[in-house]
Amino acid sequence: MNTIEKNTFQAAISFSKKYWASVLILLAIIGFTSKALYNYPIALMAILGFYKLIVSPKTIVQDPVLKLFSLSFLCLWLPLLISLPDAVNTEHSAHTVFPYLRFFFAGIFIIQEVSKDDDRLKFITVGIFFIVFFWCIDASIQFLFGNNLLGYPYQQGHITGMFHPRNTISHICSILSAFCFMHIYINFNKKKWMLISIAPLVFVVLLSGRRAAWIMLILSSVGFLWYGLNFAANKKNFLKASGSVAIICLMLIAATIVFHKPTNDRFNVTLGLFSNDYKTIDTATASRLPLWETALTIFKQNPINGIGPRGYRHVYTKYSDPDDYWHKLTQTHPHLLLLEIMAETGLLGLIGYILIFYPLIILAKLNPLKIELLPFLIPVFVALFPFNAHMAFYGSIWSSVTWLLISLYFAKAKHIFDASRQKPHPE
Repeated sequence: MNTIEKNTFQAAISFSKKYWASVLILLAIIGFTSKALYNYPIALMAILGFYKLIVSPKTIVQDPVLKLFSLSFLCLWLPLLISLPDAVNTEHSAHTVFPYLRFFFAGIFIIQEVSKDDDRLKFITVGIFFIVFFWCIDASIQFLFGNNLLGYPYQQGHITGMFHPRNTISHICSILSAFCFMHIYINFNKKKWMLISIAPLVFVVLLSGRRAAWIMLILSSVGFLWYGLNFAANKKNFLKASGSVAIICLMLIAATIVFHKPTNDRFNVTLGLFSNDYKTIDTATASRLPLWETALTIFKQNPINGIGPRGYRHVYTKYSDPDDYWHKLTQTHPHLLLLEIMAETGLLGLIGYILIFYPLIILAKLNPLKIELLPFLIPVFVALFPFNAHMAFYGSIWSSVTWLLISLYFAKAKHIFDASRQKPHPE
């Protein structure tokens, strides 16, 4: 082996030792393009996290960040467990409650491994930026030329990209958009052209026609705008850059609405939300009013601990109006995060959901470097937004997304706390 090969091999080994945990997280994110591939890296991280706790069980008690993370997990998991004895379908609920523990152990692994070095977190941020950018370019190619890079076809009104045949690309890209904004924000002074990379993201989310994704992207954008106005070193330049992006995006949105009929139709239907007519509002919400009414009825009749996670589909016909659109078709969940929690885990689940914000906010308040931590909190808040109307909150995909984001937030907080303790204090 010559010197160049030896140095390359050593560099590869060094890279693997440092970034292997970060790569696992990025593989989980890439896995969201499929129906289940994301489960494998998460399961591996859960096994490794479980092993860490077996070897050093006192770490949860000794580390304040891990204690707050454990409290956060219990806020959502304990109501699931308590709802199990009264679940309408115990087998289905049990398949949610006990596997849900994997998110706790995977979170322990992520927090302990990724927090060791800020480079690991930067690697993840950069990785997410390029993953989302690639997805959006690929989906744009699918729309413009009829097929994406893998040959997946564009179906009128449904842009799928790498997520084919599922139309979930807009949901995942919207929730990850804060990491894209963060990467652009960090590198803006040297690479102003990076602002253009936001255009494919907005284009794909808009074309998807998924209004829940529109809302998430708006929330992420507003959240990052608030962050920049409060923490940017040069607020004037930040406002100029934000204004430029806003103008470009508004022009793109206007052109898409005018020239793309499916988007135009969806936009006009959405305006029905401001109507006073029940049918118009129902149409604007994609016939979700009956779903919400049924969820509220379920909650009223099962107020303490609900009907058990993922039980909504099993009792929909029982609680819904025989005349509603979904009565014979049924639905797997209410398509509203807050109502799903209330129907399936009752008041206990609602209390747990409210309480989870306490450790998240406390962690931010106590942190000495909010300027570095808060961008990681934005996507967590968007994932937990009570009026999210997309995938099931207790479903595998959105649970995985939510806990990956929460774990990264705690990992960043732990890194900052650990680094501040290691700094020498002035005499």
